[in-house]
Amino acid sequence: MTILNKDWPIEFPLPTVIRTIVCCDLDETYIPSDGEEKARGGVELLESYITSHAEEKGILAGWVTGTNLDSAWRKSRGYISRSPHFICCSLGTEFYWVKNGRLSPSETWAERIRGSGYSLQNVNSLVRILLNKGMPLQRQPEDYQGPFKVSYYYPEGASMAVDFATIQTLADERAIRVVFTRCNPAAGDPSDCYDVEFIPLCCGKDQAVSFLMEETALPKEAIIAFGDSANDFAMFAQAGRGYLVGNADPFAIRQYGSSLNAAYCHGILNVLKELQG
Repeated sequence: MTILNKDWPIEFPLPTVIRTIVCCDLDETYIPSDGEEKARGGVELLESYITSHAEEKGILAGWVTGTNLDSAWRKSRGYISRSPHFICCSLGTEFYWVKNGRLSPSETWAERIRGSGYSLQNVNSLVRILLNKGMPLQRQPEDYQGPFKVSYYYPEGASMAVDFATIQTLADERAIRVVFTRCNPAAGDPSDCYDVEFIPLCCGKDQAVSFLMEETALPKEAIIAFGDSANDFAMFAQAGRGYLVGNADPFAIRQYGSSLNAAYCHGILNVLKELQG
């Protein structure tokens, strides 16, 4: 059951004039998955900086994450002392503003989904067809499922390219967006696997960035995005600037071509310090 009635920590101060929107992935970007790494993640330094400089630098900061809301609550509880201004979870399929430590679902975002034609029944029907074809889809844990997101693992193999093409064709016929991304074992995923995720056409990490631009009337150049794996690349492409944190998945770094010198929140903080007030 999705947690909406829990008290989150009070969010960062809301600037009078928003000049920069900061979009952060959660697992292995904002919050380390490993307990020992959490002590070195730098979240206290980042929280202190944003709290002190949100007004001066016009910072609106939030999470754009593949994990669902219940998982984000559990992972952040006892670790963060300030909530972000917004949370877009379940691979950019749910959007919440944080107001006085409470979550407020965006009605504008919900209306987008209602008009998308997305149907869980259509997704389940598609998955049954794929399984009947013998595709090795393995349902992911509940942390990575959502009301508008159905996620599977696909182990790498010789027939992967052909299977992905088939999945894409069948998803297109049903007006379903399918996202293929190589998994990041550091975030708890199995090695040598891909995520295969079914979401509404109007959703995704990239669509979350577009939505934020519409809501704030800010240009692409005002968006800074941070992530750790290949599923953040779409968000990077829509943002003005995109950065892999220093601890990012080596596969993602090879594909993207660069990463920050510092890991986790330390890397995010170093970039924010360069913002002009």
